[in-house]
Amino acid sequence: MHQMARIESIRNFFDCGIVIETLKNSLKVKMEMGLKDFIRHLIFGKGYAELTPPKLSQQRALNADLMIVDLREERKYVLSHIKGAVSHPFDDFLKSILMDGEYGEFKRKEMVLVCDTGHQSRVAASILAEEGFVHAFSLSRGMRRWNRWQNLLRTQKGSESKRCPTCLRS
Repeated sequence: MHQMARIESIRNFFDCGIVIETLKNSLKVKMEMGLKDFIRHLIFGKGYAELTPPKLSQQRALNADLMIVDLREERKYVLSHIKGAVSHPFDDFLKSILMDGEYGEFKRKEMVLVCDTGHQSRVAASILAEEGFVHAFSLSRGMRRWNRWQNLLRTQKGSESKRCPTCLRS
């Protein structure tokens, strides 16, 4: 497991496409939050933690009450999402937190926020922390990284099933 996490980390280090994808997404999606506030929370936001995909997998195994909120557009959620995650697009989620007072019962519970690249989820997690949520998390580099992690796990499982069961050799 540790070797797979190292491989996944190296792949993410060389992923320059994440910056380009973030810029494209921000141009496509009209956010109600101003760019200045978004950047302020993105750069200076605090009070939350980032989880890597391996760490999120561990958290899910340890905590059945873990709430995972997918902040992407509904169509992207339908195409792929983390099992058990609920869809609540970014602007609607922030409105629910700030204006409608929803998710209040999760102020003391663990809540993981997920988006495409990890930027919107960091901003939302920062806002949650400001609103008194004590266990707010952002999935580091978002679904992009999660999907690579899942592919790595499937590849690892596939190579293990090809090994000889009695001698444990390929």
